[in-house]
Amino acid sequence: MLIKWLFKPLTLLLMLGSSQAYALHEGQAAPQCPSALTDKGQQFDLTAYQGKVVLIDFWATWCGPCQKSMPFLNGLRNERHKDGFEIVAINVDENTEEAREFLKAHPVDYPVAFNPKGECPGIFNVEAMPSSFFIDKTGKIRKIHLGYRDGDQTEIREQISALLAE
Repeated sequence: MLIKWLFKPLTLLLMLGSSQAYALHEGQAAPQCPSALTDKGQQFDLTAYQGKVVLIDFWATWCGPCQKSMPFLNGLRNERHKDGFEIVAINVDENTEEAREFLKAHPVDYPVAFNPKGECPGIFNVEAMPSSFFIDKTGKIRKIHLGYRDGDQTEIREQISALLAE
C-alpha cells in the first residue's frame, strides 16, 4: 500500500514531463482535452460550454488538497450555476474504478471526466495538484490557480464573479 502511494506522485511527474506538454498561459484559448465524461459515456468537449465561465479542475484521489477542495467547489458551482458557471473536474488517476468509488462516497454535482493516460495534464501543462484553469465565456484561459488551501476560497470566488460580470 505504501509503495502504491509513493508511485502516484512519480506517475504524475512523468505525465507532466511528457513531450506532449504545451506551454499554456493566461489569455490563450483553452485546448481540447481527450477525456471521457463519467455519466454521459462521451468525450469531454469544451466547446459545449461556450458562453459560460468554466473552471477546469485537475484532481486525483491520492491528492489531499484535491479532496479538500471538492466540497467548496461543489458549493460554489451550485451557488453560481444559474449565472452561467460550470466546473468540469478531470480525474487523472490511473485506476478509473478507484476514482468512481471515491465519487460514490463523495459525490459532486458538476461533470467529471477521466483521463487515466495523462494526456490532459500534459496538454494543459499541469504543474501541481490540484490545478484549476479559469476559462472565460469566449474559451480563453484567464487564470491558472495551483494547489488549494482554505484561504484560497475568497480569491476563487472573486475570480469567478469577475468573469461572470464580463
